[in-house]
Amino acid sequence: MAIPNQLLICTAIKVVIVLLTIVTLILLDPAYVTTYISINYDIVIIYLVSALTLLYCIVSVVMYFLLSKRGEDTPLTNCALSEVIFATAGIMGWLIIIGIGGTISQRTIIETGERFGWIGAMAGLNTGCFLGIAAIFALNVINEKILQRRNRFNKYDRGYNVR
Repeated sequence: MAIPNQLLICTAIKVVIVLLTIVTLILLDPAYVTTYISINYDIVIIYLVSALTLLYCIVSVVMYFLLSKRGEDTPLTNCALSEVIFATAGIMGWLIIIGIGGTISQRTIIETGERFGWIGAMAGLNTGCFLGIAAIFALNVINEKILQRRNRFNKYDRGYNVR
């Protein structure tokens, strides 16, 4: 059972994303969450983006496993396009959390502000991981559909003078 390199690399990145998301959820201060959750929807956004990230990572790793059972010759175009779309959505969600972590850390007391500063830092690392996934699969689509297609069509042009 040969697994394509893109799937192996992205599986490792998604394991890192899951760990960083769990750390982000651990860093949420329970006193701040219970006190301000009725007034402030920032905490709800953090929980929502974290839950969607965990769901996305688990489902896509299962999808990678099912794709790897097909063999190494399986085209990854549909998988790559969906990964680029979902990775871009992950980038947008974690960029919002970076903003939330920064604003809450500036306007609250020292201990809570420090925790939200670290939440912003974890969100920045998650954004970088999602950016890596989007780049890997975007390059895969460019390689498979643009560059190889050009080579496929040009292989018959050797005997003719094409203008």
